[in-house]
Amino acid sequence: MLKKLLFFLLACFSIAYAQEPLSETDKRLAGEGVFLLGMKEFMAENYDKAATQFKKVIDEFKPTAGVYHMLAKAYLEQNDLPAAATAAAKSLELEKNNVYYQEFQASLFTALQDYEESIELYKKLIKNDPLKVDNYLHLAEIYVSLGEYKQAIRLYDEVEKNLGTDEEISRRKQLLYLRQDKVEEAIQEGDKLIETQPLEPEYVLKQAQIMMSNQKYNEAESLLKSHLEKDGDLGEAHVMLAEIYRSKGDLKAATDELMLAIENPLLEADVKLQVLGSYIELVEENPVTAQLDKAVNLTEEMIANEPEASVAYVYLANLLVKKGELEKAQENYLKSTQFDKSMYGVWMALIEIDTKLGDAEAMAKHAQEAADYFPNQAFFWYHLGYGNVLLENYEEAIYALEEAQFLSFDNKELLKHIYTLLGDSYNQTKQYTEAEKAYDDALKIDPDYLPVLNNASYYLALRGRNLDKALSMSKHLIELEPDNLEYSDTHAWVLFQKEEYQQAYDVLSAALDKSDEPNGTALEHFGDILSKMGDSEKALEYWYKAKLTGEHSPLLDKKVAEKQYLVE
Repeated sequence: MLKKLLFFLLACFSIAYAQEPLSETDKRLAGEGVFLLGMKEFMAENYDKAATQFKKVIDEFKPTAGVYHMLAKAYLEQNDLPAAATAAAKSLELEKNNVYYQEFQASLFTALQDYEESIELYKKLIKNDPLKVDNYLHLAEIYVSLGEYKQAIRLYDEVEKNLGTDEEISRRKQLLYLRQDKVEEAIQEGDKLIETQPLEPEYVLKQAQIMMSNQKYNEAESLLKSHLEKDGDLGEAHVMLAEIYRSKGDLKAATDELMLAIENPLLEADVKLQVLGSYIELVEENPVTAQLDKAVNLTEEMIANEPEASVAYVYLANLLVKKGELEKAQENYLKSTQFDKSMYGVWMALIEIDTKLGDAEAMAKHAQEAADYFPNQAFFWYHLGYGNVLLENYEEAIYALEEAQFLSFDNKELLKHIYTLLGDSYNQTKQYTEAEKAYDDALKIDPDYLPVLNNASYYLALRGRNLDKALSMSKHLIELEPDNLEYSDTHAWVLFQKEEYQQAYDVLSAALDKSDEPNGTALEHFGDILSKMGDSEKALEYWYKAKLTGEHSPLLDKKVAEKQYLVE
């Protein structure tokens, strides 16, 4: 029907223009037709096109206050506040006493931060209609934005004279009193609400929260206990009492209240967890065994009541770490991830426990899961690589470590460890050029890094490659750690490969003399040195010692049988 009317009006408008000058009636109809087109565009949210049609009405026909008002609204929808205010002023010139236009103009003045004009206009509106609450509230908000809190409170008082005590008004007044550090006045507002509805728990809880926020713990405690006598099922009150006792350092009372809260089926899990977390923080600051046990019991009770609360498992795991029960902590960190995999810190804690437990399989598994969820975190890729190195899955380790390397370009310390593991993994997969480069990159970061100096020089010696470079590294190694048997063995083995047997003998002999429990590798190497120096009988003695340790090369039995040093 609207389309037909618009078509008819436009047709009439066009015909009139094509023939004779329009009569006043024709002009009015034509103007209404253009206005209707503007309204159609406005309803379709084509505000720029709507404004064009409204301006056409103003320019070509006799404008009304309503047309200016719609033009103002179209400008407002386009966030052109100055143009909207100008058009709104025109609407008021034509209908000075239109309350709706006055309120609209006042809101525009406020948006333009022309507070002087908006204040005057709202005062006028209030004077003309003292019972309309919205104008009081709008004017009060202006005073609040200007920091004139007393004026705002005065307006809120006027509203209460008309409406009686109102929760929202009291809340606003409380906030303003608190901003002025007028705590007693804020509490008095809360008391008024409680008096009007003494059984409404929300008013009591908010009042207690204000008291607690201003360290009025005794008043808050008294208020909460008084309400609990009337409504013993109010779990939030027990939570707040637990927080009060925690703040006072009374852990026994806090524990009792928290237990009551945790056992309350009506209390939301998030609220329980919030206070449980605060309680645990206090216990962790003063970790006494009995208190830790109480905290564990509380957390286990929480889990029994809320088995899908992932944070509760984290709390329990943290406490178990404090108690040194790492396996149980590992189990609970893992359980928390079943309900929420987005906690980065939990994955870190879980992997660190895997590392402490020496559980390489768990480390690789958990690091893979974490890397799947946090693919841009080098920490997880590094531990995925580390776990696979320990499991001797070197190809998988290389893939993970290369990803970690890419993500760690600005973390030199982590890069050092990544390059070290990459060097070891490349060696195991016979990618020797890549291995040497990885070790060199690690030493560029830390020239004194013992694991690299040891591994790089030893692997070069095994392959008989770059022995001068290997010797330089192994020499630096024992300068840094002269009493370390493993490092002395590496240096001696480099000398052995350079056929400097006497020097190798001197180095390893001295190291073995200092060692109470020499390892099989060092004993076998010393036997190899003795064999090369022509002392077969002494060589056999050390090879036998190596065999007893269970740590030796696959060729050891053959060396013993043939009584001579052999190479693969």
